[in-house]
Amino acid sequence: MGAPAALLIVSGLKREATIFTGPGVTTICGDPPTLHAKLARLAVRPRMVISAGICGALDPSLCQGNLVLGTEVVAGGERIVTDATLVQALARNLKLSGKLVVLGAIAAADTPVHTAQAKAKLRAGTGAIAVDMESLIAGRFATKHAVPFVILRAVSDAANRDLPPLVLDALSPDGRIDIAAVLAGLIRRPGQLPLLVAAARDSALAFRALRSCRGLPGFFRGLDSMHF
Repeated sequence: MGAPAALLIVSGLKREATIFTGPGVTTICGDPPTLHAKLARLAVRPRMVISAGICGALDPSLCQGNLVLGTEVVAGGERIVTDATLVQALARNLKLSGKLVVLGAIAAADTPVHTAQAKAKLRAGTGAIAVDMESLIAGRFATKHAVPFVILRAVSDAANRDLPPLVLDALSPDGRIDIAAVLAGLIRRPGQLPLLVAAARDSALAFRALRSCRGLPGFFRGLDSMHF
């Protein structure tokens, strides 16, 4: 890798990455194999890595649209701790803007955790408050290259919410929603429609929360003086 760049945003969905696109920010998105490939091809080492996007709640007290700052990402016996100074700085900036922010561990998953039962089991096994599929990948990359690592997530589905099974095939490798796969899933199991409608409503709240973060004046203010 060459000279340090600025921020690297790691997301699963193209829609998530688009929110954070801007000057001094490199965004990548996609499914896990795609993320691994894109990270391996990065030409420069970033100065900070942020895993940003939506997540599933494991803590029953979290609601759709709540903001979560990860203190660590956990998977099995592996734990990658985020940069405490940067987490506190982001929390302060968000709280000064009137945002409610919850801090806690994030569990890593290889595929969407789509049932309330599976979420409860994951919470019991990890103690995490939320789950996503990208933070472990981002954290490993940040650790390998000795750069600060932060997790910013907005809750999409609550801990007691089941997602339609079709979400397992809905993400294309490049981070876009595979509409054909979604329609095929509905054709096979039309009973998923109410869950799909609920999931769309929940995700809209999460994306609104993410957009409101990025739109805050000076959202990343002060981070460069600490680590850049």
